[in-house]
Amino acid sequence: MKFKYIYLKMVILSFILLSVVSFSGCSGTWRWVRKGTKVDSLELKVNRLDSLSKAQNQYLTEMNADLLTEIENIRQDISQLSAKLDDNQQGMSRIYQRFGVTRSETSHVDTTTINKSSADPDELYNTAYLDYTRGNYDAAIEGFKSYLKYFPDTELSDNAQYWIGECYYSKKLYPDAILEFEKVTTDYPQGNKVISAIHKIGLAYESLGENKKAKEYYKKVFDIYPNAPEAKLARERFNSLP
Repeated sequence: MKFKYIYLKMVILSFILLSVVSFSGCSGTWRWVRKGTKVDSLELKVNRLDSLSKAQNQYLTEMNADLLTEIENIRQDISQLSAKLDDNQQGMSRIYQRFGVTRSETSHVDTTTINKSSADPDELYNTAYLDYTRGNYDAAIEGFKSYLKYFPDTELSDNAQYWIGECYYSKKLYPDAILEFEKVTTDYPQGNKVISAIHKIGLAYESLGENKKAKEYYKKVFDIYPNAPEAKLARERFNSLP
């Protein structure tokens, strides 16, 4: 009887030990499973970062290529502009030689010695415009008026009239500027300077403090010429005034 009791006890202990060992083995297995899952997750993140890095490098490569292309286009534009400037300088040199003016002297040509038979429209216009760009506004006004006197109906006649207004505007002689810009709209209604002239009239009135008149002309610009570049500027000025 005692032997059976001992035997039964040993069986129970063996069962308990086997259970403990089995449980320990399962626990280790789960730990490895969890570790494996973490490794897979980490590998997935690494692969994702690698893909993002490759995509970013590709984007930077394409952006650099586009940038180099744009730089090359700018270089070509600069080269073309330089060539045009050289041509203009050569043209102005011919003007100086024709009228006996050196570069050390003023660019102004004495228009009182010019008559229609001897006047070259391009030279006369270019000389007046050169005076304008150099701030020689009185000489420019004289030159453009002489151009209009001899050549009132060319493709550049409306431009000449407009630049007279710009000369007075630059001198802050706003009433005179308004009168000259008005001539652009009345004498050359089909010219390409009408919109700019109306806009400048508005600016001149605003400079004189006559905001009501200024808004009237600004409104003309964006009402009649809504797609013109000046329309946006005119609307901004219109909305900024009380």
